[in-house]
Amino acid sequence: MTYINRKWGYAAVLVLLAAMVACGDKSAPANPPLKENAAEAATADRQTETPKEAKTGTAPGVAAAVQVDETKASELQSQFQGEPSKVVVASVAIAEILDVLDVTPVGVPTSTVALPDKFKDIRRIGSALKPDVEQVANLQPDVVLGPESIKNSLEKQFKPAKLKTAYVPSDSLEELKLSTVVLGRVFKQEQKANAFIASMEKHEREAVSLAQDKTGPKVLLLFGSAESFMMMNENTFAGSIAKKLGASNVVSDVLKSEETYLPLNMENVVTANPDVILLVSHGDPQAAIQKFEADVKKNGAWEKLNAFKNKRVQALDYNLFGVASIVKAADGYKEMLGLLYP
Repeated sequence: MTYINRKWGYAAVLVLLAAMVACGDKSAPANPPLKENAAEAATADRQTETPKEAKTGTAPGVAAAVQVDETKASELQSQFQGEPSKVVVASVAIAEILDVLDVTPVGVPTSTVALPDKFKDIRRIGSALKPDVEQVANLQPDVVLGPESIKNSLEKQFKPAKLKTAYVPSDSLEELKLSTVVLGRVFKQEQKANAFIASMEKHEREAVSLAQDKTGPKVLLLFGSAESFMMMNENTFAGSIAKKLGASNVVSDVLKSEETYLPLNMENVVTANPDVILLVSHGDPQAAIQKFEADVKKNGAWEKLNAFKNKRVQALDYNLFGVASIVKAADGYKEMLGLLYP
């Protein structure tokens, strides 16, 4: 694939985010219109810390508190005035967190990705990127909860309707943990939040222990379809899991980029020379891999890349990695472990 300049690269980001954040919205057109704020949508704040081991000395049967960046947690919690009783949520990832906390919203996004079973009869509000503001307003929510990564876009839609909004980070697994802790505090469900994260981190530790004595490969994570690809750094859902398992993300560690999504540049790929290339495709994964392989051959880089020489170019399961999901993290670790350390 030839170099995609930054202008078009940023425009492509929002199209890709539409697949992840809007979660395959059934009402969205096949090729969503490009947005002017694409760069803003791809640069969510990522100031969370990796939660440390649970504190000791907790009473039997009571989940230990999860340690997070308290400055960031307080900042997020300050968006709420008391405990909201009527909540509209504009993200499947955040809807899953509410389900963990046993909080039932009055409105959820339209999505082809399955929402929690308990929410099947809840009013749909349209896509996460372009919700039906009039319908949201008719629900008279105390707060509309959205993903921090597309805050600017959603605020332009909700502000004229004078809707109360709050935004939490939901791109990487660490961000999902932080948001679960914060929302647990907001809705007075801290024990449920802590218990769920403790259970998830148990699976996380088991996966990490299996990778502990192995040499972590250099990995390139791609998101896209046969039409276009973006490179993902370690602050994405798949990227954060791979990092925890000891892999080196070439976008973060070799190309030294802090941008979450970068346009695919074949020269950079050759320079980084990843050991493993993993693709998250929101279309036909095999067609996407074939297109990527054709682009590599076209640029004369086929024999230079370790991933191709060792036949380690594979598609990730979109059901696990297409949308950031704290409830699918344990399965995500198992899948990623097998691909990084076959």
